[in-house]
Amino acid sequence: MRKYLIGTFVMLAVFVVACKKDKNMEKATIVDTGDIAKSGCGYMLKMDSDGSLVRPRYIPSAYHHDGLKVKVKLNRDGEGEICNTFPVKKFYEIVELIDIKKDLE
Repeated sequence: MRKYLIGTFVMLAVFVVACKKDKNMEKATIVDTGDIAKSGCGYMLKMDSDGSLVRPRYIPSAYHHDGLKVKVKLNRDGEGEICNTFPVKKFYEIVELIDIKKDLE
């Protein structure tokens, strides 16, 4: 009986530790707004929490898929830039991407 109790405790501890990895991550969707050299803004993130679009300084090429659901950890410092989208120029917040992974849920 004691062997099962210890095994259950170890499994529970592993489960709790594994769940905390995504604690500070936000859900988002990758959006391809078009080539930066033409009239787009490149790959951006549409945040699920408020629907806003933010532009990461860098997104790994493995995540360059329009509509891909991801979890991200961002550093927001309030910086932004104007993007030359046709016909209207828009201002987007620039964020530092600390961590990104596919959302498997």
